[in-house]
Amino acid sequence: MNTTLAPALEPIPGAAETTIDLTGVTAYTAGIVRLAEKKGLRPAWGQPHGRTRRIILNAVGPHGAFGSIVIGRTSGKVLRAEVIHGNDAKEPRRATGTNAVRALLMDVIPSACSPGCNAQSSAACRP
Repeated sequence: MNTTLAPALEPIPGAAETTIDLTGVTAYTAGIVRLAEKKGLRPAWGQPHGRTRRIILNAVGPHGAFGSIVIGRTSGKVLRAEVIHGNDAKEPRRATGTNAVRALLMDVIPSACSPGCNAQSSAACRP
């Protein structure tokens, strides 16, 4: 059974930001998820699949980065991640292992897009 999840919804203006519940993950995994939050990727839990759990990443606007982090269901360790740098990106970037995933997230540039952005490219969103 393959289920596809819709990306996280845009936040309601003025609503308090919520953080993801990290019960059952390692401290290193929690640090990686907090890094994703700092980069504006708004991590949210996706559906478990087999022996893994997925954290969905989705920055604000159509040109913001999106992707996922895969975590071992019982170990709570980061296994791999994929990040696509906006809808006009050429290729997704993938990483396997905790150190590589952290390095991948360090390279993410926070989105300059706003909800409802209709710019032709991510370069047009930049302030």
